[in-house]
Amino acid sequence: MIRSKLEVLGAALVLTSTAASAQDVADGPSRWAGAEIAVGVLEHGSNFHPLGDQLIFDLPKLPAGQIYEGQEEYGTADVQLAFRGAPLTILLKPRFVAKLQISTAGRTSFASLGVEWRQHILHGRVYGQAGIGLTVHDGYRFTPDPYAPGLAAGEAQRRYDIYLNRTSFGSQVLFNPNASIGVRFNPRWAIEATWEHFSHRQIFSEQNPGIDSLGLRLVRTLGQ
Repeated sequence: MIRSKLEVLGAALVLTSTAASAQDVADGPSRWAGAEIAVGVLEHGSNFHPLGDQLIFDLPKLPAGQIYEGQEEYGTADVQLAFRGAPLTILLKPRFVAKLQISTAGRTSFASLGVEWRQHILHGRVYGQAGIGLTVHDGYRFTPDPYAPGLAAGEAQRRYDIYLNRTSFGSQVLFNPNASIGVRFNPRWAIEATWEHFSHRQIFSEQNPGIDSLGLRLVRTLGQ
């Protein structure tokens, strides 16, 4: 009698475990569909722009005191903070996202609002994500001319330092196409490899060097 009860209990546990596993597969990404916060470290300026005409990885070295336009801020690092809302139930389930990308070297920082779409594989363990947003920044629309006539020596030097170290973006408002690939450790934590681009496609002025960032983000899902 006791053995019979144990067998029934064991069978029930097996069925429960099997049902839970089946539910886990059926639910897939819905288990991790809550709002998220993220923190990342990104390279500020990367020769990687999949939407551009060409990629340039090895430009000729310039003489001292000269720099390629748009690469004035390369070689520095940013910290990025992000918040994503839970996915909506319309238009392929976009998430609203807010991001703050802060320069650690006193260069240009970016604040963005946008939407992102995510597609899962492997029952939600791996996902690809793409998004678009609008960005404002605290950098220069146009850097001051260090060669303007009549400048005092100190002012000319100040402007020349800006010319060497800060980028002229041509607009204070930029577009932010972005993409990432995420790997989830568990329902709470994931890590993402991410690409961020900032430019305005010469909509607001002819000056439009743009800038790209590559990095990693640690993501935490909120809620139950």
